[in-house]
Amino acid sequence: MKEKIKGVLAGLIFRIIALLTLGQISPILSACIIIEQDGKVLLIDRSDGMGYTIPGGIVRYKETVEQCILREVREETGYIVAMHALVGVYSGLERDPRFRAASIAYKGAIIGGSAQDSGEGKLCWRDPGEVFGRLAFDCEDMLKDYLSGRQCLS
Repeated sequence: MKEKIKGVLAGLIFRIIALLTLGQISPILSACIIIEQDGKVLLIDRSDGMGYTIPGGIVRYKETVEQCILREVREETGYIVAMHALVGVYSGLERDPRFRAASIAYKGAIIGGSAQDSGEGKLCWRDPGEVFGRLAFDCEDMLKDYLSGRQCLS
């Protein structure tokens, strides 16, 4: 419930800022990482009831996209990860129902740490076929691009 309230408040604040600036505000930037092991992908079953998401989150003001991914994945899953390739940039106008956001998705691997849940939700490993139609935001597009082998660099 706490995560749902935080999302609603963030969306409200963003909309107020957008109104005050007459729409002259940049989207919020987020980043995530797709990790696959034994045909299953690492996901977060969100505690706010929005569905499954790929581990990641919003880039803070004083961090890089890469630092964001390392921090968010550690907070949400307990894992330490390495990024291997860019899967894509996602900036659809309706990609996040809470606020205007753009996201960068990477492919990577676990290099340390141990599994743990967080306030964001429960860590889980799922076969992609069992979660399609139940993914939040545009995580389904990201996962489909990843599974198709689409990568911007290697």
